[in-house]
Amino acid sequence: MPRRVQDIIPASRRSIREIPVKKINIEVIEERPKEELKKNVQDNTEKESYKRNIEDSKNIEKPRKKKKNSKLPFVLAVIGIVIIIAGIAFGFSGHFAKATFILVPKVVPVSVSGTYIIPMASSTAFGYSTVTLTDKATTTIPATIGSYTETKAQGSVTVYNSYSAQSQKLVAGSRIVAGSGLVYRLNNSVVVPGYKLSGKITVPGSVVTTIVAEKAGDQYNISGNDSVSDLKFITYKGTAKYDGFYARLAGNITGGFAGTKMVVSPSLLASTTAQVQSNLVKTLQSRMFNTIPAGFVMYPNIFASTFANPVVTTVDSKTAGVSVSATVYGVLFKKIDFAKFLAGSSSTAMFGTIGYNTNDIDSLSVIMANQSDFSPAKKTNLLARINGSFTLSGSIPVTTLQQSFAGSSISKTAEILKKYASVIDLVHSSVEINPPWVSTVPVDQNRITIVVPNK
Repeated sequence: MPRRVQDIIPASRRSIREIPVKKINIEVIEERPKEELKKNVQDNTEKESYKRNIEDSKNIEKPRKKKKNSKLPFVLAVIGIVIIIAGIAFGFSGHFAKATFILVPKVVPVSVSGTYIIPMASSTAFGYSTVTLTDKATTTIPATIGSYTETKAQGSVTVYNSYSAQSQKLVAGSRIVAGSGLVYRLNNSVVVPGYKLSGKITVPGSVVTTIVAEKAGDQYNISGNDSVSDLKFITYKGTAKYDGFYARLAGNITGGFAGTKMVVSPSLLASTTAQVQSNLVKTLQSRMFNTIPAGFVMYPNIFASTFANPVVTTVDSKTAGVSVSATVYGVLFKKIDFAKFLAGSSSTAMFGTIGYNTNDIDSLSVIMANQSDFSPAKKTNLLARINGSFTLSGSIPVTTLQQSFAGSSISKTAEILKKYASVIDLVHSSVEINPPWVSTVPVDQNRITIVVPNK
């Protein structure tokens, strides 16, 4: 029986089964001697081994070439995109940047203690000015009905002469008539100066005198708040003098009455009148303080007041009405001028032409020392005792600086601020720009904020 050849697995990891084998005629092999058969098998095995080695040498893997890093272009692309985005962001950051300037004003403290004489203000000199309010209030008190009485209204007028350059005498009793048809008479004889010419303008001569109503009655009473036309001299009617001589109210015309008056206790009337006057003054002052013009200051103890005589009227058989009229003069000071008046020109000069502010000057204690003699109507001087302290602070032109800062570099803003060194404390002032890498102030002024802290 022929010998079976076992599978051989060579070192190349290939099986002999994979090698094609020639078909051999078994019958012939069986007839051959064993030695020849051995030799043939050995020869075939060597041939096949040789072929196998050739094939294996072809199939030996060649060294692989190193692949290029496929991630490198992607990384470079990402880096490029980041750089582009960063560049765009940097450009837009300058467009959307914000700048905040904290500008601390220069401050000069001022202490005041003393008594000052302050005149009424004029167009060329510092002084006080006034605001005037008039009102009336009424209350009731117990009373009894008195006897029938009549009184004539009296008051003062200013008589004008625009008719002649020569003086004109008007005798006592001369009658003048109001637009209402009511007639009054001059109490005294007066001489009215002639008119004067100022260029082509005629300036009438004038004189103040008193008049009295021709008849009794409250209809002759005229208040300064009433609308009253010029009073004409009846004696001149129908002549050129009728328009050349005329009179205007110089005060209220009061006291006219016809009828029964209520009888009240004098002491009760006095105390009631004083209380009504006090309340009326407080009311008028409160209204004044709510209407102080910008840039002015008013002090509660600096004012003057005048009162009309109380008017007693009948309410019923047991009650009388007491009516009181008051006029209050509030005294105003322009803050800037008042500060210079108190601090002196040497203190205010350091702020140069740019100027200064004073926001706390209203904290001073200001008391009138000539209350009984002070009369704004007569333009008398104010005598004031002033104590306390206030500050002068540089006036920083915010709008002008915003315009100057717009689009400037940080170094340029420093140069701009030096021009305002007289009003700005440069050492304690600062600037902040966001984002921080932007070195230029935004062009858009709406993105520039200037903060002026109060010290």
